[in-house]
Amino acid sequence: MFKGFLLPSTRVKNSPAIVLLLLANSVSGIAQGISMIAIPWYFSSGGMSAQFSWIYFSVTLISLFWGIYAGALVDRHSRRKLFLAINLAGLLLIGGITGWGFWANELPWFLVGLAFATTALIYNIHFPNLYAFAQEVTEPSDYGRVTSLLEVQGQITFALAGGFSALLLEGVQAGKGLMVYLPLPSHWAMRPWTIWEIFALDASTYLIALMLISRIRSLPSHSGKSDTAALSERIKLGFRFLKNHPVVLQFGLLSQTVFLSILINSLQLMPLYIFRFMGKGAEVYALSDMVFSLGALLAGMLAAQRFRISSVTLSIPLYTAAAGLCYLALLIKLPLSLFFFFHFLLGYFNAAVRVERVTFLFHQIPNHVIGRANSIFFVINVSQRLLFIGLFSLPFFLSADGVRAAVGVLALLCLITALWLWRLGPAIRQQIKKTPVA
Repeated sequence: MFKGFLLPSTRVKNSPAIVLLLLANSVSGIAQGISMIAIPWYFSSGGMSAQFSWIYFSVTLISLFWGIYAGALVDRHSRRKLFLAINLAGLLLIGGITGWGFWANELPWFLVGLAFATTALIYNIHFPNLYAFAQEVTEPSDYGRVTSLLEVQGQITFALAGGFSALLLEGVQAGKGLMVYLPLPSHWAMRPWTIWEIFALDASTYLIALMLISRIRSLPSHSGKSDTAALSERIKLGFRFLKNHPVVLQFGLLSQTVFLSILINSLQLMPLYIFRFMGKGAEVYALSDMVFSLGALLAGMLAAQRFRISSVTLSIPLYTAAAGLCYLALLIKLPLSLFFFFHFLLGYFNAAVRVERVTFLFHQIPNHVIGRANSIFFVINVSQRLLFIGLFSLPFFLSADGVRAAVGVLALLCLITALWLWRLGPAIRQQIKKTPVA
């Protein structure tokens, strides 16, 4: 069924570059994923949920300005050189925080927050650069396959990150933690890792990614248009393009609602939901992330086989509504098996939307402007995220009942967006007719 899908074949131009990119993204993605699971749990389990909410708010606010600048950088500079630069920055910053931890045998909470900020801001340029690079070296006929590959690769790494996080955060002890959920041999034992030991693993993978990306040697599949205008002019071009294509703008914004909800839910709400509402430990948080990624992995694999660009007017509203129903199910205290099942479904629906959304935008937005267009989507998404993060930082939402109410708000958001996308369907179909698939 999936023959010729899991790795690019010789029929795909620049497949060596794509393979190296996927490998580098996988190596760094696993350790980054572990850190981004460990950090929210560090704050929630330490009674510092309010501090983390404000750190998350502050980092997201900075992203509002950094994100649009990052998009302009992606369209101006070599995507390969940008990958090298951001991995070097990650190595130096996370490595420095790690060194402090080993030297002092502890890390103050603000340095853990700095590690979160570093990783989050690297993400802000990493993913626009990743997709722009993939579009740059891929023929239009292979867009669906390559976007599915990126999703599958990303979700495999996040699934592995979730599994490893469960081991590292709780350790392995007979009758406790992970041993309750997985049939590990009773003689296995491992102490929990400290947060700085987890950061050491993270820093080492930046170095490996640097070495892999430095080996990429390829020419773009498309003749790129060099943009040497001033930064302000380059940003205005992105706004002008989307203003002249209002259907693409609306679709791009609405179709990222599920992703918006996932970021808030996984980083801000779920650690508190699991710790206070469910009364469970870090291994449940990490394993929920793992099953979420397994659902996303399945979606990424199926998308390569079943995607049709004309189907986005039906599938994306349907997936968005289904995600809203999953959030509604979490309003009651579920058995762990059902809790994990609905996280699996959330992962599936989120990834299915992402693959179809990115493939649609690849066909609608030229490569020389896609970095700026994506940065505009990103900045508007960040603005929405700031509202929800600020709202959910209020004392009411930090209680067991309050965090459940916050999940209900996300459910309502997804259901309203699904209806809006459905009503936008005819205009999207007209847009597809005006820009036929190559």
